[in-house]
Amino acid sequence: MMQFNILRWCDDKISHLKEQGITFKRGIPQLPIEYTYTGTPSAVSTFAYRNDIPETAKANALLTYFMFEDKLWPRLAKIDDDIEILKEYGGVSGFDLSPSIGMLRPRQRLSILVNAIHACYLGTKGIKILPNYRAGDFGTLCAADYFPDECSFIVGNLGCTNNGFKAYGEYQLDIVLQKKNPSILFVYGSIFTSEAARLIRQHGFEIISFPDRRNRVRNNSRSYRYYLSEDEICKELYADAAKRRTA
Repeated sequence: MMQFNILRWCDDKISHLKEQGITFKRGIPQLPIEYTYTGTPSAVSTFAYRNDIPETAKANALLTYFMFEDKLWPRLAKIDDDIEILKEYGGVSGFDLSPSIGMLRPRQRLSILVNAIHACYLGTKGIKILPNYRAGDFGTLCAADYFPDECSFIVGNLGCTNNGFKAYGEYQLDIVLQKKNPSILFVYGSIFTSEAARLIRQHGFEIISFPDRRNRVRNNSRSYRYYLSEDEICKELYADAAKRRTA
């Protein structure tokens, strides 16, 4: 079996992006606004469990890459094979290689670079991208800022702010939210109502959360919409909000 060379993959895909007119900032490709996903998905699932989404719902569903890294690397090698699959869905959230605090800075930056390349490459192939914000330590914030301002984006369980760095991750997210000013923050995983309320009052958007597969299947967890109405934080089932939009 041929060994996968990530540096060669980056070089090949960067060459393609430059041919397509993608701009670069600090060596990171910048996702054009016309490539971004602007809808509200009927369902969300990971690429690994994409068959959880019924055939009739694919066109309005979103696939994510919130998966363990041993499942992500093979997707890079098969990215061109996956494109026809991805086109069946309404959009795709950004790749999710995870730079983390304590990881060597070059390794953090490589993860962010690959995430940005993956998003931009799929965008050049006609696939809509809901950007995934993912940074490591504060030295990588600028590198992770590869998608347009005022663009909705998604985080996995508030950016995986566990493992003793919760306050650090929340502060980091606040910085990005202040700059990006999205109309919707999508969350894959759970979010406490108190935390949703703090974010909404501070930043003025709405939040839509989608449970991860484990909680969706084992605990029958549901998707929710959080928003501000008459100075009160409201929480409702996302399915109910979606019905009103289509009524």
